[in-house]
Amino acid sequence: MKKILIYTVGALLIVGNYGCKKFLNQVPDDRLTFDQMYEKKSTVDQALANVYSTLPDQDQDRSPSAGGNIGPWTAASDEADYTLPNFSENVNSGAWDATSGAVNYHWQSFYQGIQAASSFMANINRCTDCNLGGIDIVNRYYNEARALRAIYYYYLVRQYGPVILLGNDPIASDAPLPEISKPRNSMDECINYIVSELEAASSRLPATPQASQDYGHITASVADAYKIKALLTAARPLFNGNTDYASLKNQDGKQLISQTADVAKWTKVAAAAKAFLTNSRYANYALYNVTATPAGLPDNAFNRAFIATRDVFLNGWNSEIIFGRGGDVTLYQYSLAPNHNGASGGDKGGSFLSPSQQLVDAYFTANGLPIENDPTYTANGTSAYQAPDPNDQDGPRTISNMYVNREPRFYANITYSGRKWINPSSNIITSFEFNGNAGKNAIANNDYTKTGYTSRKHLTVAGWTEGRSIFTMIRLAEIYLDYIEALQESNPSDPDILIYLNKIRVRAGIAPYGSGAGALPVPTDMRDAIRRERRVELAFELDRYFYTREWKIAETTDRQIKGLNITQNAPGFFTPVVTENRVFQKKHYLWPIPAGEIQKVPVIVQNTGW
Repeated sequence: MKKILIYTVGALLIVGNYGCKKFLNQVPDDRLTFDQMYEKKSTVDQALANVYSTLPDQDQDRSPSAGGNIGPWTAASDEADYTLPNFSENVNSGAWDATSGAVNYHWQSFYQGIQAASSFMANINRCTDCNLGGIDIVNRYYNEARALRAIYYYYLVRQYGPVILLGNDPIASDAPLPEISKPRNSMDECINYIVSELEAASSRLPATPQASQDYGHITASVADAYKIKALLTAARPLFNGNTDYASLKNQDGKQLISQTADVAKWTKVAAAAKAFLTNSRYANYALYNVTATPAGLPDNAFNRAFIATRDVFLNGWNSEIIFGRGGDVTLYQYSLAPNHNGASGGDKGGSFLSPSQQLVDAYFTANGLPIENDPTYTANGTSAYQAPDPNDQDGPRTISNMYVNREPRFYANITYSGRKWINPSSNIITSFEFNGNAGKNAIANNDYTKTGYTSRKHLTVAGWTEGRSIFTMIRLAEIYLDYIEALQESNPSDPDILIYLNKIRVRAGIAPYGSGAGALPVPTDMRDAIRRERRVELAFELDRYFYTREWKIAETTDRQIKGLNITQNAPGFFTPVVTENRVFQKKHYLWPIPAGEIQKVPVIVQNTGW
């Protein structure tokens, strides 16, 4: 029985040196012992890489909960759907529970990462050549692992709610039963631990990457950014005074989620975000902008905004990127490229990732207004229109009026019928109509879009076969949005709300809010305005799934997906229809604790409703 407990809780409390074993299995001669692994920097580097390997690999988005530690966050939100079957279908239909393998996969994987980090921290000081050249590698690597451990706890709590804090030492394989049979900590305890660990690591790490080989490593700015994210999760309504979880208590009666809303939690977010934005050590971070369009293209404000909002994800480690992760990008990009009839290479993809009509409608008009507030917008009929795309200089073509005079981010992120394909060397005009060159009629498998749209965000301009250096995980615009959301909830008269909201809008090429020339009136519902801006700016950045739940609006937003009628040609094609009805119940705000963990360790209580 004891051996079973050790194995399952580490899922929960991983056996001894799991992370090290994973590394040792890769050693060609199988002669490297645990002690030897920590003696030399070359093998310490590999051990640290193993600790990093638990970070979610966003490029595996098409295969959620099966590898890469990425969940069904895009297609289980109201941003999109996947034509390619995956675990998001189970989430959307309600066909999942505490016994589902995906539920256990994420729980186990993050705890394995936590244990690997603790083991690394406990042994890094064995290295005999790590500080040659005057650089304190031991201290730096120790604090990178320390921050990673806190980050993995953050990923756990936003998915499962309050979890079990294991302590700072790795769990030995022969640990006594009481040590490995632990109840859940409260949400406040979890967040306090995450924040304190990130603060401790941040104070001992370089502020930003010191050289190109540092990209992708945890720095002080990365630790501080995750601190903001953790505090934000704790401040939002899901965990801040949520009476739906009044009965979520440990067996001794300990309340796991506070039943009293506390505005001070919002104040902490705002303070942490402002400290980041005013930190002189982080002064090199700035929104990515372009001052001129490439040679041969019209140099105007729209094109500059279009290129900036497109290339912030394509131009490597630019001034806006705080943290990112590399990986095999081709599978993700294949999901974005339409399955163009007769095309080949990077111009012919899978069309799997299908943006919703709700997301398409969320983008602003060229006037900077929501479509329902702009009298110049209509969803009916067609127009001869030249898409304001610097790659499309072939003159006007007939398109739906839904796509006329929209903001630059819309054209940078969405492929619609009548749009020139992203590759400037291609002459393809994409059509998702039933008989179109990327329509369902000629496609016998799943390589079509469910909604009549595909995404082009994160997609290199030459198509899906061309690589890019990173998938962005945190960027400065997100910090701006976190900051203004926290101010709105704690000090709504603070002028920084408009200042930082307008920074995002101006970079995006739409009118700011305010009283100056060309400005739009300040919205009467600023909370809604901030949420709208977040939805558009951070689309397809794996954010929407969590913030609709943390705001407690998923019961409204996640009931169905709308798209176009892909079984028809125009004009019927352009009629929005429900493409998927979804099941969302209150229990779905959190994932269940894996049933196997509770069976083996009965002091772990299950989440409400499961």
